[in-house]
Amino acid sequence: MQLPIFNRLTIKSKLIIVVLFASISSILIIAYLGLQMGKRSLTESVSNQLISVRAAKSDEIKTYFQTLRNHVKTLCEDRMVVAAMVDLHQGFQELNEKSIPPESEQSLQNYYENKFFPNISDKVSGELRFNNYRPVSLAAKYLQHYYIAANSYPANQKAQLLDPGDGSAYSRFHAQYQPLFQNLVQSMGYDNLLLIDPNTGHIIYSVRKEPDYGTNLTTGPYRTSNLAKLVATVGQTFDPGAIQITDFEAYQPAYGSQMAFIAGPIYDGSKLVGILAVRLSVAEINRIMTNNQSWVSHGLGKSGEAYLVGSDYRMRSPSRFILQDNSPAEKKLNKIQIETEGVRKALTGETGTGIFKDSRGISALTAYAPLKIGDLNWAILAQMDTDEVFAPVNNLQLLLLSASTILIVIFTFLSIIVSHFVNRPIAAIKEGIQQLQAGNYDITVDINANDEFGEIGRAFNAMVINLGEKLGEIDQKNRENEALMLNIVPFTIAQRLKEGELLIADHVKHVTILYARIVGIAELSQRLPPTEIIQLLTRLFHEFDQAAERFGLERKSTIDTDYMVICGLTIPRLDHVKRTVDFGLEMLNILHRMELAQNLALGLRIGIHTGSVTAGVIGTEKFGYNVWGESVYLVMRLYTQAELNSIVMTRAAYEWVADSYTLIQYRPMHIDIIGEVDTWILVTATRVSMSKVDLVQSSFAKVQLIADQAAELFYQRLFELSPSLRPLFKGSMEEQQRKFMSTLAIAVEGLRKPAAVIKAVQELGTF
Repeated sequence: MQLPIFNRLTIKSKLIIVVLFASISSILIIAYLGLQMGKRSLTESVSNQLISVRAAKSDEIKTYFQTLRNHVKTLCEDRMVVAAMVDLHQGFQELNEKSIPPESEQSLQNYYENKFFPNISDKVSGELRFNNYRPVSLAAKYLQHYYIAANSYPANQKAQLLDPGDGSAYSRFHAQYQPLFQNLVQSMGYDNLLLIDPNTGHIIYSVRKEPDYGTNLTTGPYRTSNLAKLVATVGQTFDPGAIQITDFEAYQPAYGSQMAFIAGPIYDGSKLVGILAVRLSVAEINRIMTNNQSWVSHGLGKSGEAYLVGSDYRMRSPSRFILQDNSPAEKKLNKIQIETEGVRKALTGETGTGIFKDSRGISALTAYAPLKIGDLNWAILAQMDTDEVFAPVNNLQLLLLSASTILIVIFTFLSIIVSHFVNRPIAAIKEGIQQLQAGNYDITVDINANDEFGEIGRAFNAMVINLGEKLGEIDQKNRENEALMLNIVPFTIAQRLKEGELLIADHVKHVTILYARIVGIAELSQRLPPTEIIQLLTRLFHEFDQAAERFGLERKSTIDTDYMVICGLTIPRLDHVKRTVDFGLEMLNILHRMELAQNLALGLRIGIHTGSVTAGVIGTEKFGYNVWGESVYLVMRLYTQAELNSIVMTRAAYEWVADSYTLIQYRPMHIDIIGEVDTWILVTATRVSMSKVDLVQSSFAKVQLIADQAAELFYQRLFELSPSLRPLFKGSMEEQQRKFMSTLAIAVEGLRKPAAVIKAVQELGTF
């Protein structure tokens, strides 16, 4: 679209308008984007911080409960706990036959009505009656009388009573175990520890002497409590190591406080003798979640916090805003329900972040996630008020508005100055560009200025010169790339790639593959520094590569300290199997020479197989010449069957070289997908001739004529060289000498069947 007024303006005026428009637009766009990106970055930063807090708190809670589970499991298996359960159970049974003082009924009623009921009246609906809470069994009355009602210690210190002096076997056992369990509860931070009869449901022992002591969890006043449900679950589980946990609920014997329980079965051998239950308060969870209310030092600012919510939408740890008043956290947790969107998402299994209204109705950035602990389904949330989160962005917005106004004024002035200097060199630069587009690489522009346009003119001239030099460098790089390609792929494949063949895939029917692993590098790494290990492997692989080139084999990439070469892949060879076997022997010689020179403890396991493979170029920008197929799969597993410093080969390879080397049939190996594969092991680098066998056997026949003297001379020389061996030979040496000569005779006679001899010798070597 043409603008007549704009067309009549001078270039200077146009430049001023364009620069001003671009400057103002840029300032506004950058300011807007800066605010949005700042808000997004700040949101992400605070979200990540809240996620970190949430994850850290989640891990701490999980670790805390896992530690509890492990400790309870250990206690259930502890012999002292098993003995305590058996002894206290026996004493509890005997109490059912004991008589108690006549005044015990009245003392119990006074305790319940004057001390217990007043503490739970605000937590229980309906009228509290002693008949609904009174212990039923004689043993329960006995224990509650002596250990609670008649106990002179205050309510929170009744555990200090070890023996009420009633002379019962139960009290004797109680005095024995109470200090141990009391110390255990205090050291682990438990609220209480109870032992329960799994058959009757009676609580036969409690560290803290409270109204549930001695009662029956099946028929008693606390039969609907979370402890009773947990005990029923544990009693139905026949796994000795099964530890169960129940969620926090108001527990009347603990004066209505929120309590959770962890319980496990106690087995004496294979017999279930009891249930151990540990009572937990919210104190330790509160400590983990609030860090003693040091929110600011943990990066949560003035409004950030982390808290837990149960599946009933009641808080399992207090909010920092709830803790600002003076009432105990446990009482607040009984009353507060949190049904925010973040809590609902977390309790349905979702994990994420978002901006939601919290329980105060205030918008907050919230990181939420489910928290699974056994059968517990909790939600864990970390949040911070959005006003605090976006406070830096609001301040930035005011700063950007002020800065934008100043910049617009400055750019107006600068645009006038810039337009004056821009107009003159434009034509010269335009002409130079047109000449360059026409292919004139000798063109230069003459701008006599020391400003940016002068630099542009000089840069333009330098660019033209460099362009000619780069064209020459490109030609040089092309030649270097051709040389590099020959290091990646064979020459014949490189030629095919150069000719434009895009898809190279060949099936080669007859190749021989050698796959070897260097053994001992891991052990050597423990006493040599990495630099020496690298130097050693570099030298070893260099010698292997040189030998492979001499024998006409091509190396393929492997992992770790494995080494794989192929003969007959790109250059067909009739003797590809023999070349490969000779190369394997040369690898052993190279390793042996290096061991002798450097006192190393290394070895080789070598496998050889002959078969067909598929080969081709894989990749485009980064490519390589790879081989694959059943033969490669087989040989990469064959070496694992080889003895140290030996060569194992399949039947396909053996049949090609059976007449050139001495080989014996080795054990078959099972390879997945392929099945059983027969193998042979190379014994000597040459075939054992019958003339050599005849020479050995004829020579030994002469020794047999003086067998006793030869054996005696052998052992005399042996003990002269190694006197420490003499004590190993017990009994008559004459018998030992006869056995020695007899074994030699069998070995010499078996030379005509080396496979049998070698197998026998190998079996002897295993003893």
